[in-house]
Amino acid sequence: CEFNLEMIDHACQHGFDCVRFGDDWGAQSGMIMGAKLWRRFIKPRFARMVERASSYGKHTFLHSDGDILEVIPDLIEIGLTILNPVQPDVMDIYDVKRQYGKDLTFWGGVSVQHLLPECTPDEVRTEIRRLLREVGSGGGLVISPTHSLGRDIPLDNLIVMMDEFADQENHRQ
Repeated sequence: CEFNLEMIDHACQHGFDCVRFGDDWGAQSGMIMGAKLWRRFIKPRFARMVERASSYGKHTFLHSDGDILEVIPDLIEIGLTILNPVQPDVMDIYDVKRQYGKDLTFWGGVSVQHLLPECTPDEVRTEIRRLLREVGSGGGLVISPTHSLGRDIPLDNLIVMMDEFADQENHRQ
């Protein structure tokens, strides 16, 4: 934590808007170490790092794979502003948006575990449009795949995804 605080101090002397933290606290079904231990060992230190970055006027971004639903209120409490990737395969992204969308921006939402590798192009198109309409409503969504794109994703699904992203951008202009 002390090392990270020093790094934040140095990094925040430069002209960027956001400090990104990365750690995987979740598994496919809940917290790896459990919320109780996370709150005891991780939260106090992570809170210090978020507070330090925020003191420089920076947004704070957390990448954590897995189901971390139990600690989202804690993340909001300590001042996190962006949560990534909000894996729809392990957390209901629509429910997460309803509960926490006024307090967090979500970055991700497009499943690389099920939607992109296993669904048809029409299903991909339909789900991305739903994500944009429902999770993107009122802002607070940076739509993207939830993780790296694997070899198991059909090219047609990638093309549909990119087309939908581009169409959304065109609608905003």
